[in-house]
Amino acid sequence: MKTTESKAILFVDSDSNQLNSLKRTLHDYKDRWQMHFMKNAQQALEMMQQVPVDIVVSETQLDGMPGSELLKLFQLHYPSTTRLLFSGQALRTPAQEVVHHAHQFIAKPCATEILIANLERVFHMRSLLNNPPLEELISSLGTLPSLPGAYQQMITALQSDATSVADIGRIVAQDIGMSTKVLQMVNSAFFGLPQQIASPEHAVSLLGIETVTNLALSAGIFTQLDESVVEEFQLEALWQHSLVITGLVRRLAPAAGLNRQQSEIPVLAGLLHDLGKLVLAAKDTGEYRRIVHQAEHDGTPLYEVEAESLWCSHATIGAYLMGLWGLPFPAVEAVALHHSHERQTLERVDCLVVYAANLLAHRFTDEMHRSYYGAERLQALLSPTEFERWTGIAEEYFDGKAA
Repeated sequence: MKTTESKAILFVDSDSNQLNSLKRTLHDYKDRWQMHFMKNAQQALEMMQQVPVDIVVSETQLDGMPGSELLKLFQLHYPSTTRLLFSGQALRTPAQEVVHHAHQFIAKPCATEILIANLERVFHMRSLLNNPPLEELISSLGTLPSLPGAYQQMITALQSDATSVADIGRIVAQDIGMSTKVLQMVNSAFFGLPQQIASPEHAVSLLGIETVTNLALSAGIFTQLDESVVEEFQLEALWQHSLVITGLVRRLAPAAGLNRQQSEIPVLAGLLHDLGKLVLAAKDTGEYRRIVHQAEHDGTPLYEVEAESLWCSHATIGAYLMGLWGLPFPAVEAVALHHSHERQTLERVDCLVVYAANLLAHRFTDEMHRSYYGAERLQALLSPTEFERWTGIAEEYFDGKAA
């Protein structure tokens, strides 16, 4: 297992002035990061054969090869490297080769503090995992698969003239894979929005039907799971559980003092809290099959068996992908911590409501593992009045009495 992190960055830009500017901008970080500056794709590829890097930051326009093609080669040959596309071009609709190969897009000109914050955030996300094969698996992903029914519903809707933006938004918001990919797109600097978007419905409304249609039908950002994988890993149940958690988070958020806008982050985290299970089921079926069967045989929560076998759980894996794709970081943290009792505080109530919703859902609906989700854990974090109110909300919700 990996024990240290090199923190090496490769910048590729055919404009010598831009490279020199980057060198000056990042001079104070030369003792923290090992930085390489190359003028073209060929130099970058030759260097990678000698010195591996953690992050590659490439301009879109390079001598001899487009930056997107360079990132495609990195995805193929060096899949664990985080791929950032750096450009001053206006790319209102991302091209097919970009949406599959770049983890994030950085617009130029970029303020020094924003560039540094992006790089530091990537390094922070990379530090979460202690499993190089998993890093490669997650970093190589260009899309996330959807349930066949949801995929077909989306394609049918996009091909109909009668479909509205709201219709598309509702379909996306019911699917983990679609929601994650659409939010990656809308939160990239492709669209230059002043703030990050946490709502899949809002993301679709900002993209518009034409852009979503082009991305889905031409660029293929949506794919469907194999029916055998859906059945073997009970992914229909995973989707339903995620929607249940989303609904409970919506009801707990006001009790936690969050207004509607503040609730968007925990609601998104509720929808994506089991994203890591989808990644493992879809991409690592052999090992994950063994882990799932062991958890079922032993009657142990899946996240504990995952941690023993992989040195991390689906919570960390899902958070890693979200962070890699540039989704709102508070939602990334809430997903990463949704099984971590010791990391919950009243100062981060956005994380706490996701943790509480998952715990209460298991207490009310999961007879096999109910003892692992003891009420005393939540009691220790809330006042008696708050605990009674939150558990009452959950009880009404699962009894079907919630408004």
